[in-house]
Amino acid sequence: MVIRASAFCAVTAALLGLYALIGLASRQLRRPIAKLWFRMCIGICGLEVVVKGTPSQATATLYASNHVSYLDIIVLGALTDARFVAKSDVAHWPLFGLLAKLANTVFVTRDWRRAAHESGALEAEIAKGERLILFPEGTSSNGRTVLPFRTALFAAVDPARVHPATTVQPVSIAYAGYADGRPLTGLLTDLYAWYGDMTLFRHLMTVFGLKGAKLEVTFMAPMSPASFTDRKALANAAERMVRHGLQTSLNG
Repeated sequence: MVIRASAFCAVTAALLGLYALIGLASRQLRRPIAKLWFRMCIGICGLEVVVKGTPSQATATLYASNHVSYLDIIVLGALTDARFVAKSDVAHWPLFGLLAKLANTVFVTRDWRRAAHESGALEAEIAKGERLILFPEGTSSNGRTVLPFRTALFAAVDPARVHPATTVQPVSIAYAGYADGRPLTGLLTDLYAWYGDMTLFRHLMTVFGLKGAKLEVTFMAPMSPASFTDRKALANAAERMVRHGLQTSLNG
């Protein structure tokens, strides 16, 4: 745990200054440094990531993924060239809030009075050709199931007004097994899943002290929002695909 925690701090400190400095010249040049940090963190946490399918390379893409842990962020960050959409609370987290801001995360609130404005902001980012990563469950789970997708979060890709070139790609993340081969079920579930009222720092220190885990990330066929009647139908289709991908990975 001490070795991994020290490595995490050293890598973050070494790359953070370089990331910020290069970002003054060009935001595009930040991306390789961010991906390097994500990949090094995957190694520090002892994660073995198996990828099925291919991340969409099209511009104006919304990746819709289930959410199990803060570890999802370093995994998807390493596999895609996209910005994250996160709840505004994350901006105030110690260290991780700073990292999220530097990574140009798009923050949204749960205030229904701002919902229209924020969906418009997300829609504008996608219209500019940005790729965004969204966790439509609105929270994290124990990783054994997929919570209902919140249809309001798909307002930025509403079929009624979305650009025809926009795509939505469902993604499932499965924490399939522990380093020794045991499936992450029962008491082992909470070793990597972070949800409910779990404390971030304590959970992260526990992860640093574990042997490691195998993750399976499945990128499913991209969907065109324009082919759906409304955002509810789009959200339901994405949810079904993500749930199928998760259960397929967990069941081998």
